[in-house]
Amino acid sequence: MTRVELHLLQVGRCRHPEWVALRGGRFTAIDFPALVALILHPTAGPILYDTGYADHFTSATTPFPERLYRWLTPVHLPEEERLGTQLKRFGLGLGDVGKVLISHFHGDHVAGLRDLPGAGFLALREDLLACLGRTRWQALRRGCLPALLPPDFPKRLALVDERPVVDLGPAWAPFRAGYDLLGDRSLLGIPLPGHSPAQLGVLLRTTEDRLVLLAADACWSARAWQESRMPSIVARPLFADWHMYRRTLTGLRELAGRQQDLAIIPSHCAETLAAFQRAPE
Repeated sequence: MTRVELHLLQVGRCRHPEWVALRGGRFTAIDFPALVALILHPTAGPILYDTGYADHFTSATTPFPERLYRWLTPVHLPEEERLGTQLKRFGLGLGDVGKVLISHFHGDHVAGLRDLPGAGFLALREDLLACLGRTRWQALRRGCLPALLPPDFPKRLALVDERPVVDLGPAWAPFRAGYDLLGDRSLLGIPLPGHSPAQLGVLLRTTEDRLVLLAADACWSARAWQESRMPSIVARPLFADWHMYRRTLTGLRELAGRQQDLAIIPSHCAETLAAFQRAPE
């Protein structure tokens, strides 16, 4: 398994009452960071897992009914959190990103795709089909904003489903198979369905020998998978398959019990981000 350099970036954030995302949580509104993984591969170069927020989110949610998205999840994107600003810390520009691994097509995960002119895209077929070819209301109901996709998106897209399948074995149950995204087993695509129809997680090992599962919205916090706590029932309409989401959430807890060294990284957990960045290399 080729090792990669991994950096977690917070690219904007939204605010929402905690109890909606975590059953039994506080009524207080809290920040939900939009995490982006910058993966520096020894031969493939800079790769992103999702993009977080960008100004395109504002323009895409200006008309009605898309404006409802902005009202439900007020977004804050200061200059220092913008993707381009953060990439500069690594000596990179937006044009240097060669590939984006799209976990799913909700706006907070793909708002920056238009800013990456040199990137190819990888996504799971079911998630793509759930968002394309819909009316505006249907797309919004699925958390999708088609205006966020670049005009040449189809030409730059490759399907994860067409990558070679790797058998991970019983130690990784219930996630026993993954897709070899780059052909060297450095990045293994793990379907984590429920929140979206398929949802792409990514399993990797870092240059510091840390085993990591980028879990997107398979859970919204570490407490969710650690305590098997679902979101509030009022959030159910936001999910592609509520029962499948429960199975995926339970599966993460089971997997963590067998893989004690595995770091599960949800895309909206401030505590996980802080803990990962504090951990010794």
